[in-house]
Amino acid sequence: MLKTILIVDDDEAMADNLCDILSDEGYDPIMANTCTDALAQADTRHPQVALLDLKLPDDTGINLLAKLKEKNPDCVCALMTAFADVDSAVTALEKGAFHYLQKPVRPIELINLLERIFETIQIREDKRIAEERLRDSERRFRTIFESAQDAIFLKDADLRYTLVNPAMERLYGLKADDFCGQTDEQLFGEEKGNQTRNIETRVLQGEIVEEEMKLVRDTTKIFHSIKVPLPGQDGDTGGICGFVRDISITKHLEAQLLQAQKMEAIGTLAGGISHDFNNLLQAILGYAQMLLMDKNVPPANAAKLREIEKAAQRATELTSQLLAFSRKMEIHPRPVDLNQVVLQVEKLLKRTIPKMINIELRLTDSVLTVNADPGQVEQVLLNIGVNARDAMPDGGRLIIETENVTQDTALGRLHLGDVGGEYVRLSIADNGQGMTEEVRQHIFEPFYTTKQPGKGTGLGLAMAYGIIHNHGGHILCESQPGNGTTFYIYLPAIKMATVRPVATREDPIQRGSGETILVVDDEEFLRELARDMLSNNGYQVITAGSGESGLSLYREKSDAIALVILDLIMPGMGGKHCMEEILNFNPDAKVVISSGYSMEDPASDEVLQRARGFIQKPYNFRKMLKLLHDVVKDAA
Repeated sequence: MLKTILIVDDDEAMADNLCDILSDEGYDPIMANTCTDALAQADTRHPQVALLDLKLPDDTGINLLAKLKEKNPDCVCALMTAFADVDSAVTALEKGAFHYLQKPVRPIELINLLERIFETIQIREDKRIAEERLRDSERRFRTIFESAQDAIFLKDADLRYTLVNPAMERLYGLKADDFCGQTDEQLFGEEKGNQTRNIETRVLQGEIVEEEMKLVRDTTKIFHSIKVPLPGQDGDTGGICGFVRDISITKHLEAQLLQAQKMEAIGTLAGGISHDFNNLLQAILGYAQMLLMDKNVPPANAAKLREIEKAAQRATELTSQLLAFSRKMEIHPRPVDLNQVVLQVEKLLKRTIPKMINIELRLTDSVLTVNADPGQVEQVLLNIGVNARDAMPDGGRLIIETENVTQDTALGRLHLGDVGGEYVRLSIADNGQGMTEEVRQHIFEPFYTTKQPGKGTGLGLAMAYGIIHNHGGHILCESQPGNGTTFYIYLPAIKMATVRPVATREDPIQRGSGETILVVDDEEFLRELARDMLSNNGYQVITAGSGESGLSLYREKSDAIALVILDLIMPGMGGKHCMEEILNFNPDAKVVISSGYSMEDPASDEVLQRARGFIQKPYNFRKMLKLLHDVVKDAA
């Protein structure tokens, strides 16, 4: 870049001489003879340096210096005169002159002066750039510092706050001025101060410390903090910088995920146990029912058989609870108004709980419709209501509330994830004894109970958990010792009117007419039970103990076999694969599936949807015989 120098002198010979000298040294000289001309040149050329004669035709060099400084404060001026005196030199320097040269100006002196001037200009420019960068850095820092959602603070070597951002103010409910100059002991007390001092002393020694903590003023929230050392001017640690983030929701969701994973594992185990247990119950219940059908059984023995049947039925209900928890129990959903379900449950609870417990209903008039099995939802509410009764032995209040909510609500974001949509929330609250956090974390686990032996199975809330999740919903619990318990149940809303149930009547036993049925089941006693029951009711029966042998028998005797009863859960080929092979061999084959689990939605499986029906274990003989009769007689 050219270094432009303005020479102002009414002695043209002197000005030309200076121009030649400066041009030879690589400068860009421009000349003016008067103050007016000099100011015009300054407007157009913007010189970096001006060499001014003290005496000019239209004014003095000192006055010109002042005017040039007004136009361009960065222009460096030096005065030249043949009549130097101390007063003129002092006045020129006071007006902002860089130096004072005496004519005739010696070239070496002029060149040395210009080198010093341009060194000064460069220093000034470097300083200006550094200051601008510093200001930019300060602006960026201030923007980040003040807009950060995490709380940020600085402390000096004495652990006194020197700077806090707005997020820190919001977190603690204090102003920045309240923090600055104070220690944690002064702000939050000796206990908290000692705790933070022990950690921050390690930071002052050069360590980076991460920790999770709870605030003094809000122990329900969990925060993650990082504290790092700040270097001082002498290279030692001059203080600390801390970052604090609210991780309460993250921790809550992590706990929910762990709980869900644990419940899923327990549910898988419970479902497997229920399947095997159902097979055993099938033998007990099945043979008891067969004997009761025999009119030759003595009345005394018949009474004992009925007791066996009742016991087996109660055991069946137990497995149903386990299946509900494992989310493998069949549900029959329909559009339901939950207000009507609550009103029905209220009638049942009034007969169950003591009168000193007051039941309050707070039902939203315009509650949305949900797709649910009303009987199972009633069972959930009854279980929770009975637990509330036990938590209020001296009486209290049981409040049941319905409300429309969305995933966009704060509670919805916390518990319903990112699924979105509308929900109906059922709240069941009591003001009873409440429970500890440790107990609350286990309440949905099967067989977990705090009741005395004989007072409960520990399956009620486990069943409730399974039922609600089987409906695509969520069930949550909030409780504290002495402050009661509240259960929140979220069920997805649907855009459909409610449907009233239709009463049904029990049909008479339907018998066969000599048709052959192939029973495929890996449990021998269940095959024998099916053989006895079906043979006594008009069918011919052949059996197979595996999918492979069942397929082989069907291929061999397909012309004689009217229907196949096929267990879904078997070793080896398995029921689904066996069914697929049978249908490949004969697309018109009539296959009925049997399982201790409920059948998966056939619409979601192209093989299962070709089954003619589903038989739930343990068998209900009357329903089973009716299904077989209808399938066998169906010509389609």
